[in-house]
Order: sequence, then structure tokens, then C-alpha cells
Amino acid sequence: MVDKGLNGRIVELGQEIFDAIAHNQPALFDKGHWTGRILDWCMAQETFKVQMFRFIDVFPALQDNASLMRHLQEYFGSGDELPTVLRWGLRTSGFGGAIAPVLLGKAMRSQIESMARQFIIGQTSQEAISGLKRLRHDGYGYVVDVLGEATVSEQEAKSYAETYLQLLDELSAADNKWPALRGGDGPDWGHAPRINISVKPSAFFSQAQPRDFAGSIGGIVRGMRPVLEKILDVGGFFCIDMESHVYKDMTLEVYRKLRKAYPDHQHMGVVLQAYLKDTEQDLQSLLGWARRENLPISIRLVKGAYWDYETVIAEQNGWRVPVYTSKAETDAAFERLAGIILENQDICHFACASHN
Repeated sequence: MVDKGLNGRIVELGQEIFDAIAHNQPALFDKGHWTGRILDWCMAQETFKVQMFRFIDVFPALQDNASLMRHLQEYFGSGDELPTVLRWGLRTSGFGGAIAPVLLGKAMRSQIESMARQFIIGQTSQEAISGLKRLRHDGYGYVVDVLGEATVSEQEAKSYAETYLQLLDELSAADNKWPALRGGDGPDWGHAPRINISVKPSAFFSQAQPRDFAGSIGGIVRGMRPVLEKILDVGGFFCIDMESHVYKDMTLEVYRKLRKAYPDHQHMGVVLQAYLKDTEQDLQSLLGWARRENLPISIRLVKGAYWDYETVIAEQNGWRVPVYTSKAETDAAFERLAGIILENQDICHFACASHN
């Protein structure tokens, strides 16, 4: 069923939003900005885009200009398809001695770091808190996610948890000095926790894998529990992120176990991805569980961020592709899932996200 009146109001509101931001384009996509021009060009070149992201993935390990130039040539060949500045760097690398590689290396490092800072609030807790203070001053709340989900040892898993514990201590100390959004000393807007974090479940247990489902659940819960208890101490919101499809069922089970273990802490949520074909069934199952247990839940609905990975892995192994293969299907699923959540607002808090 489509409410044409409602749809019209949605379109009208959307147009108002677009009109309001038309003259306030973010610097990252500002065509007058060097980074914006390069990024805009890259997104239009499918083959180059794949190579670019592969190159950026190894870039932090390229500590000298010689290895930088070697990798550029290996990833991009002659460079005929590159933007002018990069093509110049490749073609002059053999002529100008060390000068051209040095100049290109400095330029690339500066631009990649500048681009990364558009998405990363800080490399340390203090940097992050400084950035969050500015956001709150402008009237925005936040959710903090510590990067680094690829945990390959229990020492790394322990370090990941300890980073959150340190961050929460420092966030709590800083938050006591900040006024609540919409004024006062209580929650933001009168109802929302002021400290919000999201966590990657697989990062808390290095041996998490579907074939040891029960053992993986136990390991993740053990690793995650100290962080959750710290969130309880500071009165914050705890959200469990959804990762790639292989971890989906484990993630939902971890959420159910922790939500049941802490029944009085309603500020605990889980992420669902609209691009997964299983999500509608998972949502209905989760809502049914919440009603049977009489436990309010919170769901952050996103579109999904692992589309290329999920598609490639499924095709390589001859498996059913778990994600919708057209954006229109994902968009329709997002609206359908949002409707189901809103119909169950008495038991389910809806955190409506937008990122892909």
C-alpha cells in the first residue's frame, strides 16, 4: 500500500533539504578542491576505482618513496588512465633522480591523510574528544566506532577492548563538562544518552567462525562484556555493528544473549543491513523474540557496506549471492523494513541510518 499524500510530503521535504544544502557542499566533494576533483574523477572510472582502493589499502605500509613508485607502477602500469598529476609523477620518476618521487610521495601522503580525516575523528582519544566537542557545539550527537575489526590474535582482541575502556573513561570525564543538547544537565534532547559507541563483534574474539558457533558466541560475549559494563557505568548507548554476512547469525545471537543478560539496560542496539535478502526474516524473528521475552530492543537500519565483498565471495564459491544486486531493490527493502520497525514501535526503537 502506498500513501500518496505521505509520499508527496516526503518528496517535498527532501527537496527542501537538497535546496538548503545546495550551496554548502562538503569540501571532500567540492570540485574546486584538489581532493574533490580527483575523487570525482576516480568514481567515474570503474577499473581505476578498484585499483585505487587496492593501492590505498597497502599505502600505509609503503614507508619510502622507492616502494611507493614501484607499487604505483605495478598497480597502474603506464599510467595512461591516471589524472595528470599522477601520470606526471610516474613518467618523470626515472628522469628527475629522486626529486619527482619525493614530490609525488609527499603530495600523495598529504592528500590521502587529508581525505582520511574527513571520515576519522581522531587517531587518539584526545583527538577524538576534541572533534566531538566541536560536533556537540554545533548541535550534533555522535556514535564512536574504534577502527580495526580484523583481529588475528587474542592479544589484539584484548587491546581492542582496552581501547574502548580507555575511550569511555575519557569520554565520561569530558561529557561531564558539556551541556546536554537542547540544554540542561540530563540526556540529550531529554531522552537520548550522551555517550554512544558501536562495536565490531568479531574484533573481541580472534577465533570467531561459523563452524564453531557456540564457541564463537561465548568468546565474543566474554570479550565484549567489560565494555558493556563500562557503558552501564557511564549511562551510555551500546550498539553492536553488523559486519560481513558470515558473522550475521553470530552477531544477532550475541545481541540476544547480552540484551537478556542486562534486561534493565534498554540503551542497547544492533545493526541490520537492508541489502541482505535474509534481513526481513531476521527482523521478524528478532521482533518475535523481543515480544516473547518482553524486552524492548533498538535497531539501527543501514543499507550495508560490504556489497562488493559479499558478491565476489559468493560468486567465487558458487554460493547464492546474499545481497540484492541492484540498488533499487536495496532501497525498496530499506523502506519495507523501516515500515515494519515503525509498526512495532512499542517494542522496538528505530535508529534510522543513511550510510551505504
